Amino acid sequence: VSGSGSLPGEASTYDAITRQTMFNICDAIEKKSKFNILSKDRTPLCFVSAAEAGWPDMTGGSFVEEKLAPEWLKKYLGAKRSVEERLNGSAKIRASIYRPSLIWDWTKFDVLPVIPVFNIASAVGVPFVDKTVRVETLADAIVQGIEDENVEGVQRYMQMEELAKR
Repeated sequence: VSGSGSLPGEASTYDAITRQTMFNICDAIEKKSKFNILSKDRTPLCFVSAAEAGWPDMTGGSFVEEKLAPEWLKKYLGAKRSVEERLNGSAKIRASIYRPSLIWDWTKFDVLPVIPVFNIASAVGVPFVDKTVRVETLADAIVQGIEDENVEGVQRYMQMEELAKR
């Protein structure tokens, strides 16, 4: 759902918007790096994935995805996972992959009622449900991920909260 109210066109698939766009960005970074042979630094790149992209690694997650998830969610997660794999395979990119669950702020009245459901489920240990993340927390964590050369790999809500405090 677009916060701007925009409607996707026929070419606006998860593959085109998520995977192809990020692959193009990775290709551009890696191509640029080939001409800068003096630099050993990897280019920082932050990608907002989804908590659900980690379902295969969580108890019950694969079952939920395979048996209960709608087809559009499977396509969405497939695109996110493809990007994560591409980023993790790059020697020229220092990728920070943020996996928030539901992202919210106080103006999103449509999601405010479900925030406690996610947070309680996460708190009691439902393995495939992550605590929600405020948009400000995600933004602050991304800035830290760019600035701090030690930030790399998957960042779940716990790491996002910690990064945002810095």
